[in-house]
Amino acid sequence: MSSHLSIKNMSIDESPEDEEEVPTAQTTITSYCSSDVINEVMNPLIEQGLKAQNEFLLPTMASSAKVTPVKDVAHLEEANNEEDTPNDKIKLESIFEGLGSFGRFQQIQFILICIPIAFVSMHVMSWTFVVSSARKLCNETNETLVDGCEELAYSASDRWDMNGDNAWIRATVQSVYFIGQMIGSFTCGVMADKIGRKKVLFWCLVLQVTCALLLIIAPTWWIYALLKAGTGFTQPGIYGVAVVLGIELVGKQYRSFIAVIANVFGVVGGIILSTMAYYIVDYRLLHAAIAIPSLIFITYYWVIHESARWLVSQEKYDDANVVLCATASMNKKTMPKDWADKMEKKVDVTATKKKDSFGAVDLVRTPQMRKRTLANFVMWPVTTMMYYGMTMRSDVGGGSLFVTFVSSQLMELPAVIIVALLIDRLGRRVMYSGSIFTAGVFLLANWLTHDLIPNQYAVVMLMIAKGAVSVSYTVMYTYTSELFPTVIRNTAVGCCSTMARVGAVTASFIAFFLVDRYGRIVMIIPFTILAMCASIVSWFMLPETVNKPLPDSISEIEGNKI
Repeated sequence: MSSHLSIKNMSIDESPEDEEEVPTAQTTITSYCSSDVINEVMNPLIEQGLKAQNEFLLPTMASSAKVTPVKDVAHLEEANNEEDTPNDKIKLESIFEGLGSFGRFQQIQFILICIPIAFVSMHVMSWTFVVSSARKLCNETNETLVDGCEELAYSASDRWDMNGDNAWIRATVQSVYFIGQMIGSFTCGVMADKIGRKKVLFWCLVLQVTCALLLIIAPTWWIYALLKAGTGFTQPGIYGVAVVLGIELVGKQYRSFIAVIANVFGVVGGIILSTMAYYIVDYRLLHAAIAIPSLIFITYYWVIHESARWLVSQEKYDDANVVLCATASMNKKTMPKDWADKMEKKVDVTATKKKDSFGAVDLVRTPQMRKRTLANFVMWPVTTMMYYGMTMRSDVGGGSLFVTFVSSQLMELPAVIIVALLIDRLGRRVMYSGSIFTAGVFLLANWLTHDLIPNQYAVVMLMIAKGAVSVSYTVMYTYTSELFPTVIRNTAVGCCSTMARVGAVTASFIAFFLVDRYGRIVMIIPFTILAMCASIVSWFMLPETVNKPLPDSISEIEGNKI
């Protein structure tokens, strides 16, 4: 008994050296039992004293020193973590905002991925000049084909006899190009979500350069067409992926400028093409002038970074950390500590699906996604058909091909300025619906008044209509990219671009075949009706996305876990 009391007294009176640590009976007794004074005879007494100490000391010290029982600590820590940890989207956005929304890193990366867009524009529109009738020297002026003049140029139409009854070949070659785009739109879109934006962009650049060089020596028109399809395949993998990569690269206040700036590079490419085509009159040399400078893009494998947002959505935190650290270093910012551990606890890979299991079917699997997808499947082919049709046949209202083509390209500059100034003020939906409706109205006015007004006024109407289509085409890429979540964004843009090629193929036959046979009415009337339809569908079926955070999961679109 005395032994028990002595142990008890010793335990109570003994105090630790560190006053901040609250002693317990268990730690005191254990420390005492570790000394050489205690032997095996006293072990039963020690255990008894331990039990008594716990019964006596724990309630007392818990009330005086406010010690929390051990079993409740875990619950408190979990509660504190829940209070301190923000939701996934806010934390993810805060990381990107903290590193700079559009700092030096983003500026350099974005300019680099925009440069190839100029060459994409050249490949898309090169057939307009490659197949045009050979220019000849007449009275010391360089003009379009006139009998009795000295031949200066050598076109694909001259080489493979695409005039008269063989005019269908011209439409077929350009249609094959857009079929290549159709295949590339779906393939590149899906692969960019599966293996990453950077890899798809790089391999498309390699394929484009290869096919462009082979176009110079193509021996037959059908081999030429297949090579054109190869360059067409790469277009969505370069332009589409570049826009998505740019949108994921910058803060939300700069997203509206991404497609605008990308479109400016496309306009510059078109103007450079028409200038080169005027002076380089051999179509093979024209292809060489486009292809050879593109070899520099092989270096992009080492200079372009992957999308950090995509890497996070795929839970590749180590790779994302490399990109984010490079961003922080170049922007002279500081990375948050242990951000990856926090992201691992809260990244939503969309409820019931694994990160690598999203596909095209998810675009129509749930109600809101299905509604957005169907609306875009109307908007994209209509807008693309009008855009390419009015560009490839810019002289449908009369005038020189070179003058009207450059004028058509220049009309896109005020169009993109309008987009830059108004897209965040009016919103994406108003801008798209209003511009495509305006294009339809001016096309209809051109058809109704063509024989009643001077030709130059009719051309002005067509240029205004082209400018309005350019506005809708520019807004469409930004709008669609913001409508769909990160886990399937590139797949969505790819599928929409695939549907758009239906409109592009139709535009090829209209511009290069049907207009020559039946007149301009086969372009004006269908374009007008479809423009009205696209305007109505986008207005009533789609939400506004201006100044809203990019959705990362399908659950965010649907408003609940799916």
